[in-house]
Order: sequence, then C-alpha cells, then structure tokens
Amino acid sequence: MKNILTKILLVIFTAIFLFSGYQLLKIFLEYHAGTAEYSQAADQYVKEKEDTVNKEPVADLEEGSDTCPIEIDFSSLQAENPDVVGWIYSPDTVINYPVMKGETNDTYLHTMLNGQYNSSGSIFMDYRNNPDLSNYVTILYGHHMKNGSMFASLHKYSDQTYFEEHSYIWYLTPQGNYRINVISGFIENAVAPVYGLFEDEESFREFVDYAIAKSDFQSRYDYSKAEHLMVLSTCSYEYEDARYIIVGIPIPESK
Repeated sequence: MKNILTKILLVIFTAIFLFSGYQLLKIFLEYHAGTAEYSQAADQYVKEKEDTVNKEPVADLEEGSDTCPIEIDFSSLQAENPDVVGWIYSPDTVINYPVMKGETNDTYLHTMLNGQYNSSGSIFMDYRNNPDLSNYVTILYGHHMKNGSMFASLHKYSDQTYFEEHSYIWYLTPQGNYRINVISGFIENAVAPVYGLFEDEESFREFVDYAIAKSDFQSRYDYSKAEHLMVLSTCSYEYEDARYIIVGIPIPESK
C-alpha cells in the first residue's frame, strides 16, 4: 500500500513539474516571439540618420527641438498595417516601437504589429485621441513586461538620475516628429481623471499642476505654456489597478 501511494504521489509531482515546465516554456516562447517581431520591425523600418548632431536639451517651449536621430519608413510600415499612427523612440532604452491605434483600447492590447496574438501586445494610442496630438492629452499605453520590454522601463523614471539621462523621448509620425520633453512621472490609479482626456482648459491646467507636484523627479522643462501633453501609461504593482505614467510636452522637431 505504501509503495502504491508513493507511486501515485510521484506521478502527481511529475505531472505538476511537466505542466509547470510547459507553462514556463510557453511564456518564454511568447516573449521571444514578441521581442523578435519588434526587433525585426526596427531593423526593417528604422534608419539612423547620418551626421546627426545632438544638441543640448531645449527648455523653452518656444524654441525648436533637437533633430531626431532616426527616421521611419512609414509608407512601408503602414502598408503592412494601416493602423500605425506613429513610432516611439527613447534613446539608450528598449523603447523603439511602432504605435498603433485601434477601434477600441482592446484592439492592440494583446495583438502585435503583424496581427498575431501575443501577451506583449503593441504600444497603442487611446482610440479616442486624434493622431495629430491635438487633444489636451494624448495617451500611449504599453504593457509592463517581465523581460523589460515594451513600457516596463518607465518605472525607472522614479529615480532622478534616470530622468536626467532620459529627459526626453521622440515621437515620430508621417506628418512630422516631436520631442517629448518629460516633465513628470508618478504612480496613478487606472480611473484617474487623466484617462478622461479632459474637455476644458481649466481641468487640463489643474492636471498639469497636479502632475508636477506629484512627480518622482524634478524636471528642468518649463511647463507653464504647455497646450498639449503626451502621457505614457503602463501597469504598476503598488496596489490594485495602479499605473505608472510619464507626462511630457510634445515639441515639434526643428527643421
């Protein structure tokens, strides 16, 4: 009887081990597929500009911005998927992705550029936003992947030194490029007013002041004249439905 029980337990533990191994392999293969897809997209559609000179960061909204060090083949990219509205690029980080815009915010939650299902999903713009960044707030969403991909690195902005080394992010579109001067980063809840996009200037200004006061770092950029903002949003785990958001001011690229 004891031998039979031992054999049964051995079979159970072996089954659990094999199932756990299968689940880990499945996650690994899915992560690999997501990383490979976006790495291939970057190789195919992104080109580094030659003789690009990086200038000092611009603090005044009325001045031009630096020249973006990359350019995107949007014609070919949109031929693959017409839902592409832009490309987001943060130098010296993994953030180098196409930006999608679906019929709803679920469209690209777990769907990649190539239309295949993947837990990584895509970086995507809120379906209510205008692609030309004309709303008070334009929101880009991305998963916080455990392998550090997509928007996982946004949490690093909780450190002042990291902000100083990554004080702006590039957002490229078929119509023109923008340097996103980062002014704030903080934990927020998933139903915060910012996700309502704001309908009037008063509530928008109140959010700007709120974001500056709550920021994990101190930004050098002047935010007083900001007319539009871009918000990057990803999951955070300090409490249920927490989000980490980065707030920035889009500045048209200098020509």
